[in-house]
Amino acid sequence: MSPRLLAAALLATIACAVPRSVPRDTAADADRAAALAEDRRADDLERALSALSLEEKPLDCAHVCELVEQICDLSRRICLISERHEGDAGLAARCAAAEQRCRRSRDRVPPGCSCQPR
Repeated sequence: MSPRLLAAALLATIACAVPRSVPRDTAADADRAAALAEDRRADDLERALSALSLEEKPLDCAHVCELVEQICDLSRRICLISERHEGDAGLAARCAAAEQRCRRSRDRVPPGCSCQPR
């Protein structure tokens, strides 16, 4: 084998062995960040809903219903993000948790309040 051919074969082998950086999917990263932010916002709203139920004064049904709707709206948005990234287990889990948070919030509406889902 000639020295040039040997050098070319060696370079080709080295080029194949060097790991290439995997391009990041910036759209998916942005969606994950958005889902996390919406999840945190829903968490804050759920804490606010809990705080309302601890107050000794009668509940403001309009405020309770607004909190529940905001929580459920965030849940829908998180799940829409998850649907765009089929196979992303993290987003799928975030969607499932968000749906559960929405159901839990709806279940906490006092019987005297009549919240209509939008």
